[in-house]
Amino acid sequence: MSDTADRTIAASPRRREAARRAGLGAAADLPAWAASAGTAILLAPAWARSTIPAAADSFRESCAAALGGGGRVDGLPWPLPAAVVLPTLALIAASAAAGLAVRFACDGVSWLPGRAAPDLRRIDPLAGLRRIFSVGTLATIGVSAAGLAALVAAALLVARPLAAIQAVAVSPDGVAAVAAVGWWAAARLVAVAAAVAACQWLLARRRFERRLRMTPQELAEEQKDLQADPRVRLLQRQRRQP
Repeated sequence: MSDTADRTIAASPRRREAARRAGLGAAADLPAWAASAGTAILLAPAWARSTIPAAADSFRESCAAALGGGGRVDGLPWPLPAAVVLPTLALIAASAAAGLAVRFACDGVSWLPGRAAPDLRRIDPLAGLRRIFSVGTLATIGVSAAGLAALVAAALLVARPLAAIQAVAVSPDGVAAVAAVGWWAAARLVAVAAAVAACQWLLARRRFERRLRMTPQELAEEQKDLQADPRVRLLQRQRRQP
């Protein structure tokens, strides 16, 4: 086994593809979650303007029908109209599309159902214990703790405006003001979470690239394996001759 200091050559496409198929790469699940949450926050005002009035009208009609019919309504007690269902489905689809786009952009497009199958050969308790008490695990814990501290600090900062307006009278203008402040608070918190997730993914990607580097001997062996069979090269040379 070569020393880590000898790994100065960037990973070849073949080695990178093998690592990706084995699921050893840095997954961009946290940036994808931040993209989905950010998309939902950005589209929330438009969704509220199109769905809340329709939902309120449907609720009033259901209550009036229940009171007028002796307290019973045929079918659903509160049928949701298309003006509520369609914008909600559109919001969910847009959020999911944003998350998938980030995953595809960072991790690449791959369809490998075999990853879901258990591989008993990879179960090694001793190796697991060594990873748990390794320096890399401690570094990961430190980075995660720093990211959590940043999120807690951001949550405390964005919660101050909400605490300041908690005594607002219940009125259309007051509700709109509370909703606007809550939207800005959620948007800022999601922005901080996206920045933390991006930093964590970049660090994990850097560690993965360093771990995937090759030694000159490994590169030479891979190039040798990629060469064609000597008999095939001889046949190709004979066909090129007149």
